[in-house]
Amino acid sequence: MKLPRSIVHLCVAMVVAAGVSVGRLHGSVSAQAIPDARAHHQLVYHAGDGRTYLIGGSTRRDEGYHYFDDMWYWSGGVWTQINALPFPRSSHRVVYHAQRNSLILFGGGFGRAVRAEGVLWERRANLWKAIGGNFRAGASEPELCYDRRRETVVMFGGWDAANNFRGETWEWLATGLVHVDSGGPSPRAGHAFLYDPVLQRCLLFGGQGTDGYHADTWEWDGVRWHQLDVTGPSARSFFGSATDPMHGRIVIFGGRGPGAPLPGRDAVGDFGDTWVWDGEQWEQLQNSGPPPRMGGQLAFTGRSIVLFGGREEQPDAFHDRNDFWELQDGSWVRRN
Repeated sequence: MKLPRSIVHLCVAMVVAAGVSVGRLHGSVSAQAIPDARAHHQLVYHAGDGRTYLIGGSTRRDEGYHYFDDMWYWSGGVWTQINALPFPRSSHRVVYHAQRNSLILFGGGFGRAVRAEGVLWERRANLWKAIGGNFRAGASEPELCYDRRRETVVMFGGWDAANNFRGETWEWLATGLVHVDSGGPSPRAGHAFLYDPVLQRCLLFGGQGTDGYHADTWEWDGVRWHQLDVTGPSARSFFGSATDPMHGRIVIFGGRGPGAPLPGRDAVGDFGDTWVWDGEQWEQLQNSGPPPRMGGQLAFTGRSIVLFGGREEQPDAFHDRNDFWELQDGSWVRRN
């Protein structure tokens, strides 16, 4: 029986009010196991324990979608499955909060019942706990940036439950998730929003909205938005992105947009290029490496950038992947 959306939201609100901790232990798995193929997942590095975590996502199965509630970490060349998410989850975002030494999750959903959740979840001591939120901020495919200089989580964009693009800026402050700005970039989803270790500000690139695909670059200084007069990757959305603090740069890979058309797909297709932002300009690294895709997720591992999964579009279907790549010395190397 499918519950009405209002009841599901009420249940989630009760969880938040109670501050419930949720976790289901799966235990470890064999070294030969790897996560299932998927897209709309998250890949995030936890500097406190030195692990790179893969969290949730979705894939097409039996003419419908399967939503994952699993959680894995990559360490020492091995994938290990650990305790699960509170709910199956896709199109969410996760960041590492250095001051709290925890993972912060926001947004996404699990099918038609909850499409744009507004609850903030935190993972500490191996358990997820609802720590607040704002249903007015609820979104699928929002982007979160942990502003290391100000020790604040910033959110921009995504889709609301009615599939409208969002263009508000929110910050997680002591009083909760607070709306701080409505100006700046146009409403969009599928963009990058990451901490720039050189500028020490949150940097936004690309995405798509009602006005099409974007190739603009913006920075958020904690008070207002500034558009940067730079050129770089072509207009695109749903590309992988990660901050590489070791090399003082941001890396993006792939995505979907005009300029890489598939037959019969209105001149829109998937990219397989890699770009870096060094605090001043964009530079293309290479076109070789992982096959073109959208939704492949990047993360820093403490020494390098890695890529997992994503969706490879075909003229009459799509194929989700579970390949794992590492970017070393400017070149991609497959690790599974």
